Amino acid sequence: MPQYPIDKSIREIWKLYPVRIGGKSLSECHSKPTILVQSMEGGFVTRNCPECGSQATLPRCTFLNEIDLWVACPKCKGQMEKRIVGTNYAFTCDRCILYIDLAVKTTAIVDRRQP
Repeated sequence: MPQYPIDKSIREIWKLYPVRIGGKSLSECHSKPTILVQSMEGGFVTRNCPECGSQATLPRCTFLNEIDLWVACPKCKGQMEKRIVGTNYAFTCDRCILYIDLAVKTTAIVDRRQP
């Protein structure tokens, strides 16, 4: 299944003004609700403290069962399914045979704090 190509300029805009996606946990360091962050090139996503950026792993079961996002397929506009693609969390469309990495929709590592 190929990854849907998203124009680099659009990715840059999303990273500047991203939607903060809750990580479904409190940070151990500040007891604040965590946010999902792309913490490495290649699409690795962690849940981070919005105060200091401290990272925690986003468990597979949390992504698949608790993160509630309705992501529309860029081609058919139908709801995409949450899956693991390779080693990354992603949204897939079986009808259009494509996927979008979760990391595309998250805050970049350099922008850990909530506004």
